[in-house]
Amino acid sequence: MNTTLHCLNSRFCVKRLLTLFIVLAIAPFSTISFASAQEKPVPLEEVIVTATRLSEPVEESTSDVTVITGEDIEKMNVQLLPDVLRTVPELNVVQNGSTGTVATVLLRGGNSTHTLILIDGIRVNSTTTGSFDFSGISPDDIERIEIVKGPQSTIYGSEAMAGVINILTKKGGGKIRGDISLEAGSFGSYAPSAAISGGENTVRYRLTAGHLSTDGISAAKSGQERDSYRNSFVSGKFGIQPSDAVEFEITGRYSYDRTELDGFDFLSMLPSDDDNFVQRRNSFLLSGKGRVLLLPVLEEFLTLSTSRESLKFTDPDTEFNNYRIDTRMDTIDWQNNFYCSEGYTVTAGAEFRNETGENKGNFDESLTNKALYLNNVIRLFNRDLILNAGLRYDDHATSGSKTTYRIGALYSYRPFAVRIRSSYGTGFRAPTLNELFFPFYGNLHLKPEESTSWEIGAEKDIIPGKVTVSLTYFDQKYKNLIQTDPVTWSAANIAEAEIRGVETNASASVAENISIKAGYTYLDTEDKTTGQVLTRRPKDKITVSSQFSTDKMNIMLSYIFVGKRYDASVERYLPSYSLVGMSGSYKAGKGITFFGRIENLFDADYEEAGGYNTPGFSVYGGMRVSL
Repeated sequence: MNTTLHCLNSRFCVKRLLTLFIVLAIAPFSTISFASAQEKPVPLEEVIVTATRLSEPVEESTSDVTVITGEDIEKMNVQLLPDVLRTVPELNVVQNGSTGTVATVLLRGGNSTHTLILIDGIRVNSTTTGSFDFSGISPDDIERIEIVKGPQSTIYGSEAMAGVINILTKKGGGKIRGDISLEAGSFGSYAPSAAISGGENTVRYRLTAGHLSTDGISAAKSGQERDSYRNSFVSGKFGIQPSDAVEFEITGRYSYDRTELDGFDFLSMLPSDDDNFVQRRNSFLLSGKGRVLLLPVLEEFLTLSTSRESLKFTDPDTEFNNYRIDTRMDTIDWQNNFYCSEGYTVTAGAEFRNETGENKGNFDESLTNKALYLNNVIRLFNRDLILNAGLRYDDHATSGSKTTYRIGALYSYRPFAVRIRSSYGTGFRAPTLNELFFPFYGNLHLKPEESTSWEIGAEKDIIPGKVTVSLTYFDQKYKNLIQTDPVTWSAANIAEAEIRGVETNASASVAENISIKAGYTYLDTEDKTTGQVLTRRPKDKITVSSQFSTDKMNIMLSYIFVGKRYDASVERYLPSYSLVGMSGSYKAGKGITFFGRIENLFDADYEEAGGYNTPGFSVYGGMRVSL
């Protein structure tokens, strides 16, 4: 079914937008306390680093950026990162069943392989699949999450076609401090964690450890057997700054998880119970970063990193559910910032990356990518006009060279408190090791996937510091998309797609202790090869949230609506659904906080992926102690 709609001309879409704007217009004056389980409104002094590799205020970025702070995440009281990302209207999270099963993210309608995922600036996308599994990431040590929308290949190269999600972890500092948390709740879940941090003068440190155990639910929607999940992790960050001109930082993270999975019934073509199918995963990340201010106008960064993952699948009841996959990515990045004047900054650098992947018994291969990048930021007219232009050259071992570019502009008309943002850019994704080397499927002649995208948006402070609204329209075109050739059953560049969308957000401080936030994303997607909509992309997603906060208490209520979407894996539309959640915390004394949350308050029955189960009504609670 061809459902391509031209949003700006569609009466139906106009009605949706008018309805939403009416809701957003009256929401700030409502006295009802709805909660915020999504990202907090970004204050003007908020600084980001992902969009240009430079520290810059959010309001001066020519890219469309969403920031979720560590304070926001703590108030949500969630166990794992996918529950945080579900609250972002521009993201669609797809999880194949219960806690711990594969959870991927679709940003602005792109594939999961079209968004680059970073942890403290380090690439963590799989070298074999090209995507990243968020399911095992704990939010306990996250300082903030920066989501940069639109093509960012000019800065980051492959995978950054739809955008970049950068997960930044906490740093230590100040007097030595210890934090302990314990949570328990539905499905036999419990989650203890602990952290120690500190640092004076030239040294800072932080070490975090945590564990999560749950009996879970059946991964298969038709199943009865519970699929349990166990996760343990430790992360740390150690920094030395002997002077203002020299700084070194080491970041490390290790996690282990064990996930019970369900199998697949080839007669019904749906997931089904499997009592003994288990996945075990070991993940390891280590990076070292050095910063030197050689001259007042020249700042250099050298980063060395390695990211590794080992996946082992075992099932004594079958022959084909037993396999092992080991991946590794080693990166060297040399970045130079030239502060040519107060209004002009140039960033230039070089990157070398080696990717390795072994699928036991199928292939053991590696490839390299070399890149040069250049980005310019110009601030004019007392920073009212900001221009950004970048260029990057990548040389991939199998798919050859690729040049990408991006230009962006931001104009602030201060008398009316309006900021207008626009950009145009190109992106690409190099083939993964699976697409190149998997027996009888891989194709060494694959070309990179390519994209072009443009967007225009405006943000208005209705009441400065109180009420802000924004609206963005974007258009993305993809070509040379890699899919399975129906004739040869091998990977081939045979697909094209176009995605148009509208994103609108509003935030308001209704009273001293009450804040409200709402967001809506409309997607119009088309597979240009078949004329069909793209799989698992909801046409509509709405989030409304609010919180009531005092010095001792915080209460939050959230609402998420996800519209119907076609799922090609089951060849049907998945029904739309609504989720309501509650969260709260109370400071009982010095250093002691009690917290709790309710998920899926009205016990909605829904699917994120066809044939896979999702949790119903559930309750959790616990205590945090700071020493």
